[in-house]
Amino acid sequence: MAEFKDSTSALIGDVDCTVEEDICSKNGVEGYPTIKHGTVGALQDYQGGREYDDLLAFAKENLGPTCGPQNLDLCSSEQKKEITETQALTDDQLMAKLKEKEDALAAEEKTFTDAVEKLQTQYDEMTKAKEAKMAEIKGSGMSTLLAVCKERPSCTPPAPPPAPEGEGAGDEEMGGGDEEMGGGDEEEMPYPEDGEAGDDADADEAPAEPTEDATEL
Repeated sequence: MAEFKDSTSALIGDVDCTVEEDICSKNGVEGYPTIKHGTVGALQDYQGGREYDDLLAFAKENLGPTCGPQNLDLCSSEQKKEITETQALTDDQLMAKLKEKEDALAAEEKTFTDAVEKLQTQYDEMTKAKEAKMAEIKGSGMSTLLAVCKERPSCTPPAPPPAPEGEGAGDEEMGGGDEEMGGGDEEEMPYPEDGEAGDDADADEAPAEPTEDATEL
């Protein structure tokens, strides 16, 4: 913002969406921070890097006069034709065409939402079926097999298969633990070594903070 404060052709500013809710809603802001660029009334989401140098380079290359009704000299012949035809429309025609576009966007969003809901329902049904089948297998003598095997020094139960990515560890089976009844020695739980889960939690980076050199809503 300081870099462009004296510019006569580009404006960089920020908007507090907790206060200016109407402005943010009209410009499609759904989360914070959001950076948008372009002409007023037709802002686009910024997709580039968020470091200061990235934002400054983008601003210098892209902010300033662009093709539009006020700058026809910057437009291609196709753009000039589209603008001229649009300027010839009445207010009612403009609003009708805009509503048509908005309705098309809403319909596309609904199609997506409906498809996601169907997938969620299918996922829930498959999860219930899986859990029921696993309970059936575990209740068909598996616990007894494990308990008897544990009593025999020469019998080593097979290791359970790894859970698919995204799922938690399986339930412990009856008799499958190493701790004996009556206060036997307990097996120590392993701690994560350096570089494993303990360090990963610290390595998570916080979301990028909003910067002050690109238009932010």
